[in-house]
Amino acid sequence: MFRLMAALVGISLLACGNAGDPPIAIADVVTDVDPGPTSECPPIFGDQCLSVWPWFGLQKPAATKSGASNDLMAKWLPQNNVGKAMDVSAFNRRDGVSPVTPIVILPPHTVDPKVLADETKPEGSLASGSATVMVDAATGKRIRHVAELDQNTGDDKRRALLLRSYAPLGYGRVIIVGLTKNLLGKDGQPMPIAPAFAELVLNAKAPANGRLNRGLAQWKQDLSALAKVGVAKDQLVAAWHFTTASADWVTGPAIDLRNQVLAQVGASGLGLKIQKIEVDPAFVAALPGLNSQTLPSGATLIVAPIHQDMALRIQGEFETPLAMTKGQDADSTLNWQGDQPKVLADKTGWRPFVLIAGPKALQAAVAPPLTLYGHGFLRTICLDFCVVPKSPDAASHFFHAAGAVAVGTEWWGLSQPDLTVATAITSDLGRAPELTDKLMHGAVFHIALSRAIQAKLSDDPRFGVLAPGNKSPRPLTDGKIGLRYTGNSLGGIMGTTLVALHPDIARAVVNVASGGWSTMMNRSSNFSLFLALVTAYYPDPYDQQLLFALMQTHWDLNDPVHFAGLAGLSPLPGSHPDRKVLWPISWGDSQVPNLCSATLLRGAGAPLLGPPIAQWPDVKTDLTQPFDGPVAMVQWDSLRGEHPPGNGPRETDNGSHYATRWMPEYQQMMGRFLYGDGKVEQRYCLARDTDKALPCTLLQEIPQTAAAMPPLPDLPPTEWK
Repeated sequence: MFRLMAALVGISLLACGNAGDPPIAIADVVTDVDPGPTSECPPIFGDQCLSVWPWFGLQKPAATKSGASNDLMAKWLPQNNVGKAMDVSAFNRRDGVSPVTPIVILPPHTVDPKVLADETKPEGSLASGSATVMVDAATGKRIRHVAELDQNTGDDKRRALLLRSYAPLGYGRVIIVGLTKNLLGKDGQPMPIAPAFAELVLNAKAPANGRLNRGLAQWKQDLSALAKVGVAKDQLVAAWHFTTASADWVTGPAIDLRNQVLAQVGASGLGLKIQKIEVDPAFVAALPGLNSQTLPSGATLIVAPIHQDMALRIQGEFETPLAMTKGQDADSTLNWQGDQPKVLADKTGWRPFVLIAGPKALQAAVAPPLTLYGHGFLRTICLDFCVVPKSPDAASHFFHAAGAVAVGTEWWGLSQPDLTVATAITSDLGRAPELTDKLMHGAVFHIALSRAIQAKLSDDPRFGVLAPGNKSPRPLTDGKIGLRYTGNSLGGIMGTTLVALHPDIARAVVNVASGGWSTMMNRSSNFSLFLALVTAYYPDPYDQQLLFALMQTHWDLNDPVHFAGLAGLSPLPGSHPDRKVLWPISWGDSQVPNLCSATLLRGAGAPLLGPPIAQWPDVKTDLTQPFDGPVAMVQWDSLRGEHPPGNGPRETDNGSHYATRWMPEYQQMMGRFLYGDGKVEQRYCLARDTDKALPCTLLQEIPQTAAAMPPLPDLPPTEWK
């Protein structure tokens, strides 16, 4: 048995490297002795099995793509305040931990923060004297990372040391972690060495514990790999490794579901129900079919002022395939069959949608393409699109200026109706898939929505538009032109995943996006309530950080950091051939941390358009104006300040998250990219920029009334493609 396990470890390590990377040789273990018990878990650092997460003792060799599978026992995990441990079955289904997992460590003594390479010292983790070291076993290269102490507690004895890689670690990779004698306590002394690690360093006999034994071959190689990057074993107080999950288990489930949904909805989508049609009195003549023909069954027509930026608003429901065990019930999770979520053959669901068209959209001679819109965190599409007259609304203001027709639905999992699910899982984080599975499935809903709208509404004569100068009505929207997407906040974060999965999207502006949910959570003002609820059920601060790290494996199914490359530079088969994606971010954002936006950018492989407000490590900068590449990120600054570094709570919001989208110059940039020639032009800001030079730094108020809204921006000419 031990011989087989060692061979599987060797196979996994040979398979996990990049093409051209020489893998580190793995010494074969030839003993036939039983590896020992696996129901016990000795500490390799600190005092507990889970004083370190993740590490190889919580995984086992397996015939999977990564060569491993997770092997966690619930009895070692934190219990909530009524004594219930987290269900590990969904976690153990995976063939490794998240490629963006935080590494969570409970040091035996209080760490001196001055020795850590935190986010203010990005070069520190690669320096020869770094207190913490991360190495890719296949390449033998150091990994840049942030090392920080948890700021959410005053209890030094339970304060986690957190390591976060600057970029995703890759799929099916063996990652080595080392803690050196430069990891000093506040007393100036190095951390003590755990007995299990001391035996390894001394080359003592094989340990009796099976969880140590089955990773022993690579554990010995960890020391050699660390030595090759300049960290000798006598400099170490601890070292270990872990395996990240394969792409099959990170992006694979969403791609499988996407392909099933595409096959089921076809080119025309499924059902579409129109429930409410609102038309501004000034535009009744532009929609002659609504008066001359019978309304859709069950629909109500209202002729009344809607909103200053809307001439037409349609509400209804669309039909979509479902791959959830209990349909749309609150406690439903993905219907797993092996390693794939499977669409239920005999069940579909109905989801809400709202479509809007501004005055310019009904005045244009040519039908515009359809634009998908993604709403914000714990909102609904109706909160964004069902605004009343004289209220300020950035989305409809932009769509009116662009002459666009936009449609959206709920972000299932983190929309307002899902608040009960989000709060319920705080009492038992083992129920996280009830949220994360829905969020992944919700991204795929948009395929069914856009195809139903384009096929059924675009050709419906009741919604034909008689534009000025036209002799006959034209379609409301042209389904033959590439789909557009834009969204804000959650619509930016999950919008990245949506764009990757939706084959019809030609252009996308994904506003204020980032990646790495487990890192975002502590750094976003949006999560303050969630964290307060978690604290009520899991009061121990180290337990919280440990559980957030475990939860990342569930977030992986939808995390945009994994889908950013598929959204742009490496699109999935069948995607629009001329796709372009732009990620604009707001500097100092309280809700979507810039640290996580940079991680998303590295995952996308896209350039940062310069000159930047601040240069990010391991990110290439492109100074071209205007920029004409397929993918890019751009920084805009509303001069609202920055938050201090670290994972401390963001209890207040500085407004930068909202201010940028109100800048007319920002909307000009979006309009040109989405609806014009597809180029990115930052220099629209120069007339009003604080120093008349790039990068864009603009003072921008957030309007509280419609009268305070900026004038409609003068957008570049449309060039539908």
